[in-house]
Amino acid sequence: MSPIILAQNIIQGTITDSSGLPLVGVNIIEKGTSNGVVSNFDGYYKLELKGEATVVFSFLGFVSKEINVKSSSTVNVQLEENLESLNEIIVIGYGSQMKEEISGAVSSVEVEDLVTIPQVSVDQMIQGRASGVSVTTNSGQPGAAVSVRIRGVNSISGSSEPLYIIDGVPVPGESEEGGSSPLNSINQNDIESISILKDASATAIYGSRGSNGVVIITTKSGKKGKAKITLNSFVAIQEPTNILDVMTLPEYARLQNAINDIYNIDPIVEYSHPELLGPGTNWQQEIFSNAMMESHQISFQGGNEDVNYFISGGHLKQDGTVIASGFDRSTIRANIDAKLSDKIKVGINLTASRVNEKITLNGRSDGIIGLSLLNSPAIAVYNPDGSFAGPSLNDDFRTENAVAKALSLENKLIRDRILGNIYAEFQINKQLTFRTEFGGDFGKSLNNQFTPRYSYGEIQIANNTLSIANNYNDFWIIKNFLTYNNTFNDKHNVTAMIGAEAQESSYGGVTSTDGNFVGNDFPILGTGDATDNSTQFRASQALESYFGRLIYSFDNKYSITASMRADGSSKFSQGNKWGYFPSISGAWKLSNEPFMEGFDAIQNIKIYGGYGEVGNQNIPNFAYGSILRPVNTGLGTGFLVSNFANPDLTWESSTQTNMGFDFSLFKNSLNASIELYNKVSKDFLFQYASTNFVTGGQSPGAVNPPWVNLGEMVNRGIDVTLNYSTKTGGDFSWNSSLTFSHYRNEVTDLGDVPQINGAMNINYDGQQNITITRKGDPIGLFYGLEVEGIFRSVDDFVDAPIQYGRPFQDALFATTWLGDIKFKDQNNDGVIDDNDRTVIGNPHPDFTFGFQNSFNYKNFDLSVFVQGSYGNDVFNGIGRLLTAGNRTFTNQLSSVLDYWSVNNPEASAPRLARNDTRNIEISDRYIEDGSYVRIQNVTLGYTLDSKISEKIGFSLLKIYGSIQNLYTFTNYSGYDPEIGSFNQNTLLTGIDAGRYPSPRTFTLGVNVEF
Repeated sequence: MSPIILAQNIIQGTITDSSGLPLVGVNIIEKGTSNGVVSNFDGYYKLELKGEATVVFSFLGFVSKEINVKSSSTVNVQLEENLESLNEIIVIGYGSQMKEEISGAVSSVEVEDLVTIPQVSVDQMIQGRASGVSVTTNSGQPGAAVSVRIRGVNSISGSSEPLYIIDGVPVPGESEEGGSSPLNSINQNDIESISILKDASATAIYGSRGSNGVVIITTKSGKKGKAKITLNSFVAIQEPTNILDVMTLPEYARLQNAINDIYNIDPIVEYSHPELLGPGTNWQQEIFSNAMMESHQISFQGGNEDVNYFISGGHLKQDGTVIASGFDRSTIRANIDAKLSDKIKVGINLTASRVNEKITLNGRSDGIIGLSLLNSPAIAVYNPDGSFAGPSLNDDFRTENAVAKALSLENKLIRDRILGNIYAEFQINKQLTFRTEFGGDFGKSLNNQFTPRYSYGEIQIANNTLSIANNYNDFWIIKNFLTYNNTFNDKHNVTAMIGAEAQESSYGGVTSTDGNFVGNDFPILGTGDATDNSTQFRASQALESYFGRLIYSFDNKYSITASMRADGSSKFSQGNKWGYFPSISGAWKLSNEPFMEGFDAIQNIKIYGGYGEVGNQNIPNFAYGSILRPVNTGLGTGFLVSNFANPDLTWESSTQTNMGFDFSLFKNSLNASIELYNKVSKDFLFQYASTNFVTGGQSPGAVNPPWVNLGEMVNRGIDVTLNYSTKTGGDFSWNSSLTFSHYRNEVTDLGDVPQINGAMNINYDGQQNITITRKGDPIGLFYGLEVEGIFRSVDDFVDAPIQYGRPFQDALFATTWLGDIKFKDQNNDGVIDDNDRTVIGNPHPDFTFGFQNSFNYKNFDLSVFVQGSYGNDVFNGIGRLLTAGNRTFTNQLSSVLDYWSVNNPEASAPRLARNDTRNIEISDRYIEDGSYVRIQNVTLGYTLDSKISEKIGFSLLKIYGSIQNLYTFTNYSGYDPEIGSFNQNTLLTGIDAGRYPSPRTFTLGVNVEF
């Protein structure tokens, strides 16, 4: 025993970073053995060695260090930060990994690139920043939701929005009240990192909530060292980017004269000489205006060996470019981490916010934008006495005063929210850690809608009405998980995690209405003469989960990750409550093989792939059972069955296979990632469209159809990311990043349902079926008639099919005549009817891309971000309304003046009609190419030299200016080719029904650190 004892060496010491602060969790291992320890919260370690040995000190984000030890001694070690490595730490579900170790499809977004972008919500900011992630803006309304699609469309009737994890708290991506983004209450300046989990091998750890992909957002935490105060502030001016070419007053007068002549309507004396008229009212200029935006945030951060803190407060105010719209947000945040002992660490991430929105109605013909386009330029905005003007009694089709409607109607939404997470972490031993968390998302909202009593010309509202909705939502989640990490023989690394989780969401609200108040000044519930009415709703849902993951890597060459999650949902009946979601993935770092030594043409070669299964439970509560609904009867309140039950209803599921290839060229200057995927979604949760004979149709006792599982859909695609950076070490540096995404969607099965239509009320003629989903085609294709031209002469009637039963006859109503649209007889049955509708367009792009360029020269920096989409079609619904040529006293596009007549047989537009026409049938007349390339952001900044800034009391001072939405190259004739999905409905993608356009924004900002 004595020789052995004499041969032992004991080393001890403290490990610190470059600032001298202790590092906790550093691995200290005797090289070539499994003998090792981990530094404690004070950075202290003690290790026994068997004689002379080499000791390896390694820590995530720092450069490893090897020290040869010959005898017992005190060895204090200072580790240097590995800046490249720090940027490559990716947050994944319930942990983090080095990017080079990840075997699933995970992208990270450079948060620094987003700091100067004047956007309200972070989901808007990731557009074009990650391959495989398509982001389209549904509305330019301040605070509005976007449509985010990760690797295509995943569901038919359910949401395809991803799940957001904010500091461990899950937040669904579906839009909230008023079409607001669920993320617009989060201050983007508080964000530290954004990771996007794209394939099922990465998202399966989130089970049923990860079917559409997962976006993990981590907010900032304090850093050990000197306290720092940061101020971020900007002011911006927004302006409309485009004005549609509707008729001026002289053009409008010519149109009205022509319609009056055709239909023998008495002429309007004022329009006798259109050439003498002035331009009239430009309604677009009246509702659009330049608008201000400003944002100010201050944060405090710092820490020592015991406590780290990050505290911030911010305020953002954005006025809309459409009058009477706006967004106002105030936020506070406190992120605190504390060491209670060598083995216990606790912390809290908490944010509170208040959002105040002024919402205008848009996205339809009677919205503010639609009314401004249709309104007569002969009508003034105001009467001479200052009151709002309106149409006269002689107007057959009276259009409301858009300015009056925007300024008189009140629609205010106030939302208060508290979102946060509390955790405690216990270091059981050097390999084993237990963590428990409690998180929550608690909110309430107050929506105040008031329609005053008014009279604008001949348009009158006799009774004013008030509606107040007071809603709440409470969500809580408890997580407990145990993590084991160990390295054996300096080659084998194992990380194992098991955990359990429970979550519940409860929500409800009361809506109260009243009306016929004495005046419009002080409407208060209970003071009106109308019958008060109140309705209430409340519901809850819960999820119980168990999960585990194993990550194994060998010799920094091979790695494998396997996970399993089981979810038990309250939304399904006994026997179907549980869903099981496994995944497995692996990676091979080819460049680390011995046979690759000396091969420098291609570096960092990694081949990886994975398979996973995820689910979807996004259906109403108790959809598997029959719900009773109350009805009033002569004997009191009774109850009727509301829907058919289906106790066999089960999970919607999705499986995905992913293959990837990463590599570097030119001494790591160019980094590339190429991924191929195949995603199969099936057993969609869908409300079966039974016949009226079964359900009762619209009768009082009708029963809604049951929810069922049906269908299958496939998304196949490729994601490419290229990044190039110069490494000159001089005054100039350049970094470029290109993301490219392509996917093909196909519905492979719909069971016994022949087709699913997407319908909406886009104009004044009621619900219209605009899209179709059927087997063998992509989801949500545009569906309508195909136009062959215009009937220009009677010869065109020879052998032409009868259109919708209308004979070829020179009459004003219920006929087809010269100048009418000629539709194609698809089934060759000799008549044109709805059976001749066919696919007329595809809203899915061939590819999308983003191209970020950043240049730095000394203290100047310039960034240019270009983003675009190619190959997608748009249904121009507002264009359909503005080219109808079928209503008197309704403005139209100037192109309508080139209408067919005997004197203009080669016209581009059909003949004028008076409401009774089939020329406005849903057809390819309204399908346009929605491709575009947009210069999304240009930012120029200057950072004051550190020596100068320190003299005036700053550690950093940066001034910048930027232009957002600078210019869009497109052939689309509407306001904006970036349409998105109406109310995030997958079946209603790419339909422009009067969308609020996105503004161009000029920003001047400053970032200061003290």
